[in-house]
Amino acid sequence: MDRRNFLKLGGMMLGAAGTMGLPSSVRATMNSEYETAILSEKPVYRPDGWKGANVRTLDYPGGAIDLNNLKQVDLNTCNSLGTTKIIGPVASRRELDGGFMKFDTNVYGDKAELNRKAGPQYYSPLGMAIAMTARRTGYEEDVDGTPRAEKLPIPDPVTMARHLKDVALYLGADDCGIGLVPMQSVFTHQAATHEEMKFKGVPQSYEKPVHNTHPLAIVMLYNQDFKMGTMASNGYDGGTFGARRAYLYSGLNADVLARYIRHLGYEARAHHNENYHVMVPPLLISAGMGELSRLGECVLHPYLGTNFKASVVTTNIPVVPDKPIDFGLQEFCKVCKKCALHCPSKAISELDDPVEYNGYLHYPLDSKACTIFRRTQPEGYGCGRCAVVCPWANKEDSWFHYWDPI
Repeated sequence: MDRRNFLKLGGMMLGAAGTMGLPSSVRATMNSEYETAILSEKPVYRPDGWKGANVRTLDYPGGAIDLNNLKQVDLNTCNSLGTTKIIGPVASRRELDGGFMKFDTNVYGDKAELNRKAGPQYYSPLGMAIAMTARRTGYEEDVDGTPRAEKLPIPDPVTMARHLKDVALYLGADDCGIGLVPMQSVFTHQAATHEEMKFKGVPQSYEKPVHNTHPLAIVMLYNQDFKMGTMASNGYDGGTFGARRAYLYSGLNADVLARYIRHLGYEARAHHNENYHVMVPPLLISAGMGELSRLGECVLHPYLGTNFKASVVTTNIPVVPDKPIDFGLQEFCKVCKKCALHCPSKAISELDDPVEYNGYLHYPLDSKACTIFRRTQPEGYGCGRCAVVCPWANKEDSWFHYWDPI
């Protein structure tokens, strides 16, 4: 069954939904010309694979998969995750190990004092409005829930994977991939969410164990949009408008996609800026959304660079996952170093080669210097300088998108 017929079947199913306890007035309509026009405006839309870019797929992490028995992957049985080499034991982490969490819980020093020393800071009413609205997307009733008791019929795993990507693109994502979940990408413990801090009065440093065994992760990318970035206070400020808008859309639509999958009768949980159970970078790599870059833990996409925000839906719905990709980034980052040369906090390494960290190779990043600068610099909340100067985040027709490193 192809995706068009599946979508039409979905319309017929909804039309007959009175027999399933749904309102009989619900209808699904198709307008392929309108759909094509909308999708043509996106910077990335590649339903049939990578076109116009020299991208090759790699093996699944851990080797061959069994579609009838998909499981999370143990990176300690792997030599690599995509182009990221694994050379030692990889440990799972707590959410509180992240740079922003360390700043917010005063690990880097009293945050009020750090802000005071930095001086008066730019205040963004629009940025705050977007950020405060996004917080509601992280409430537990929105990110998770009980699946429908009876599973609805779905097509084969290949068609269903394509359909879920189509849904993600329909919801506004600029790209979407599906990857196997490395078990080390699941946090051992989650920090307190905004909902818990607001309604239960717990501190952000409050932790609870995470239990997530979903084998698959649907990863959605949202372009931060340079045009929106130019509305910010200055060249550093990539976080006030573009990033916060991307966080809002990515959180809202991850919640919608997770609910949709649960309405089909399968488990699904949304993970985004307001409520994470997982680390996103390993999932981006696993889902074929990019390679680990010079920016420490940041994954770079062949067309969007690092100028995106991502959200995730982990699930057990039977679909075929994508494979990691290689588009020559390791060789490119080795010689480019543009992000390191332009980093205002000097947090990005200029080393020629990556070094070991937690069992895998990556370019070191001074996360403390980066985080403190982004949280306290007075000319605009955040910093998007590395994303702005990165060649991969510019016009997709640039020469390096067609460069063949092999």
